[in-house]
Amino acid sequence: MNIVLLLAGGAGSRMGSVIPKQFLQVAGEPVIVHTMRVLENNRDIDKIVAVCIDGWEKKLRGYADKAGISKLFNVVSGGENRYKSTRHGMESLDVNDDDVIVVHDAARPMVTDESLSDVICVCREHGNSMAVIDCVDTMYAREDGGTSQVLERSMMVRGQTPEAVTGKRMRDMYRAADKKKIHDDSISALQVALGWKVYFAKGSEQNIKMTRPTDLKFFEMWLVAQKRA
Repeated sequence: MNIVLLLAGGAGSRMGSVIPKQFLQVAGEPVIVHTMRVLENNRDIDKIVAVCIDGWEKKLRGYADKAGISKLFNVVSGGENRYKSTRHGMESLDVNDDDVIVVHDAARPMVTDESLSDVICVCREHGNSMAVIDCVDTMYAREDGGTSQVLERSMMVRGQTPEAVTGKRMRDMYRAADKKKIHDDSISALQVALGWKVYFAKGSEQNIKMTRPTDLKFFEMWLVAQKRA
């Protein structure tokens, strides 16, 4: 089974809105509904479990019902930070060792089918995976507001969600994290901090995270372009 853990617990302070960014309306629907529709239409995904910001659980279910999202299996409350929200959502799942848990941000509605499916495929082969894209710009290390060195971009990638672990890797990961008292936000960063290798899957330049008002405007224009196409 392939389950998506959809993270919708953030407040989105950089968006400058009292409404959490994942619930802001774009083209008549909340951002999270646009994201869930991509997950709904992906043939490799069996279920969606959303980790939701407190007080928005009923609204999320209502939005999903109205949009015909049949794969939404459960909505659980988030924690005080991303690590706790992800862990709470993970540990709410009844999964076998070989099940795949895909973690994705609700605020990334332009994720591609190809990326989702490749993350699942790589995870089934290696036990974990993360969508990445190459660094095409010159990369610099920043220090005290200036440049300290130029970094070799061929050795660097930009990590995104979706990222994934198997049920077995998830349980091993949190046992090891507790033992070493490591609480990195993302499951990939957590595994790297534990000294474990994370395997790369296909990311996408279009898979931007809705962080600022300009991102919402870009997404709206992208939807118009998709409709015309």
